[in-house]
Amino acid sequence: MAEFTPFHGLRYNEEKVELSDVIAPPYDVIKGAMRNELVARSTYNVVEIELPIGEGDEKYDHAARVLNDWREAGIFVLDDAAFYVYEQEFQVPGTNQTLKRRGVLGALQLEEFGKGVQPHEHTLSGPKQDRLKLLRAAKANTSPIFGLYEDNDGWVTQLLESVCNETTPEGEARDAEGGVHRLWVVKDDETVNAIVGALDDESILIADGHHRYETALNYRNERMAQSENWTGGEPENFVLMMCVSTLDSGLIVLPTHRLVKNIQAEKIVALPEKLSEFFDVEEMSGDANALLQHVNEGENIRIGMIVPGAQYLLKLKSGDAHLSAMNAERSAAYNGLDVTILHTLILERELGIDAEKLAAGEHVGYNIHATEAAQKVASGEYAAAFVLRPTQVEQVSACCASGDKMPQKSTYFYPKLMTGLVLRPLN
Repeated sequence: MAEFTPFHGLRYNEEKVELSDVIAPPYDVIKGAMRNELVARSTYNVVEIELPIGEGDEKYDHAARVLNDWREAGIFVLDDAAFYVYEQEFQVPGTNQTLKRRGVLGALQLEEFGKGVQPHEHTLSGPKQDRLKLLRAAKANTSPIFGLYEDNDGWVTQLLESVCNETTPEGEARDAEGGVHRLWVVKDDETVNAIVGALDDESILIADGHHRYETALNYRNERMAQSENWTGGEPENFVLMMCVSTLDSGLIVLPTHRLVKNIQAEKIVALPEKLSEFFDVEEMSGDANALLQHVNEGENIRIGMIVPGAQYLLKLKSGDAHLSAMNAERSAAYNGLDVTILHTLILERELGIDAEKLAAGEHVGYNIHATEAAQKVASGEYAAAFVLRPTQVEQVSACCASGDKMPQKSTYFYPKLMTGLVLRPLN
């Protein structure tokens, strides 16, 4: 693993703000009226920095001015160097189950992919350009990247548990969905050294934040090219990272269902018959949740399909007949993913949505709720929806180990890490 170190965190001064009012989800899940709702909670909400609005590139300069103004006004205060233990307590969607997930926030030395840091999904150029402009202007990591490591002996898990159970958090906030976010500041040498030592040989798999990691790499490379005496110890050579054990009891992945639009109606009508070559196609009664239950039954790949007026369960036929239509240059781990089966055998083969069209974003939408996906089909906004099982962490690891990147939005690690608990300034 690359070097993982404490850093000087920038945190809200809770004598001047209520922490629950100033945190926000990461930029890529703030949609529609959500931004206005966040600003309405507090004029100091971090969304003013994380997702600035304005004309052209001026909005990034605005974010930088806001950050500097809030620092000068004492809204933000700078800590001594520390690690931060971050605990999320949340309810699993669709259940009454409450879980806790814990990790360590620190500064991870930037490395090219394959050198102790592994991606698992493809990225798009648009978000990376946006994040790079913000990083150049604000000179701060505003939200953490979510990384996974293997704590096979459970030692780090026990260490975090002792921190959380034996000391009081220095920050606690509740989000709009009722989730609770707690932050412990870890400065004592014994615990800091224990965390550094425990993670020293661990490889990091990026669970969420691929765009932000690649952005940080690009910015590091820019700064290194401009420097005459680059040492590697510069702040730009590190990035804000939340490290979570793959064995954490609160580590869950939700499915990300696909919706398609701008497709000829006759192609949608023909799907049940066309798909019978590789799938057993069964028309189902009930609502989208009932369909989702059938999708999640059994070990073999099952995909739910919702079209206007009907829904179907697609069960991949046993055997390997479908492999002739898969990408032979990809690994078995990649070709065995539910999302790969969907993209290859249905979206590309039958609907003509290839990788280029997928990246363009004009044909495919995403939703983590099957009922919402069904509503969008019923309203005519989308022509069809495909309901998936969640990708397992073991599948993510196996795919990365094979050298393949998964299709974009193959995983939805829930819940998202909140922005605003701690920032990492570069100056």
